Amino acid sequence: MALVPIKQLDGPGGYLRWKESVLLRLHTLGVARVLFEDRPAGDGGDAAAAKKWARDDAVCRGHVLASLSDRLLPDYARFAAAADLWRALARTYDVETRSAWRDRFHSFEFDEGAGDALLEQIAHAEALGAAARLPDDYVADELCGKLPEIVGHGVLAGSQTENETAMNLVWDVARRVVASGIEPERLWKTAAMSDDDYQDDGFYIDGPKRPEQNTGRRNRAEPELVARSCRRKV
Repeated sequence: MALVPIKQLDGPGGYLRWKESVLLRLHTLGVARVLFEDRPAGDGGDAAAAKKWARDDAVCRGHVLASLSDRLLPDYARFAAAADLWRALARTYDVETRSAWRDRFHSFEFDEGAGDALLEQIAHAEALGAAARLPDDYVADELCGKLPEIVGHGVLAGSQTENETAMNLVWDVARRVVASGIEPERLWKTAAMSDDDYQDDGFYIDGPKRPEQNTGRRNRAEPELVARSCRRKV
């Protein structure tokens, strides 16, 4: 079986991709277990298992070392066991703590842009929450306060009736809104903007102001109307 090439690790910037690529290779070779399981004793009937373990450990260690750059190799070649080598690399490069991930999640803000960018940002925010080991419903609740109003309202309305987990509902509503082809300026429109955002020539963002029509009330209701439509199954 052909092995996927691995870009050598040469610093913290590429650690995550390197780690996942190396694990894929080690699992493919059937030797990844030596990184996470205890070495078997060599007594009695376990002698054969201990011998196989030693062989797998050597193969695993060799592949990890081979994936390090010439600059890093001398620093880690001193570790005789694959598990010790793996932990030493993690100690150096896997330094993001749970609290650091939590801070990154709470400081995350959406960039106002096109719908496809919104979905990418939801995926990124969800990953930050997962890295911080935050509950799914907590992540969804926090994101609802940062998402476009038209999406947040849809999630809050749908949570009363839909039998879905919190983030699944966020994804469901967001995907439906994006699939509708909504323009970025309308996607990020707020109730306050509906009252105040108009041009000097008397045109509101929805078009010309009609006489004797309360456009502010109509626009404020718009997110809820779309929210209800988002709850309908496609």
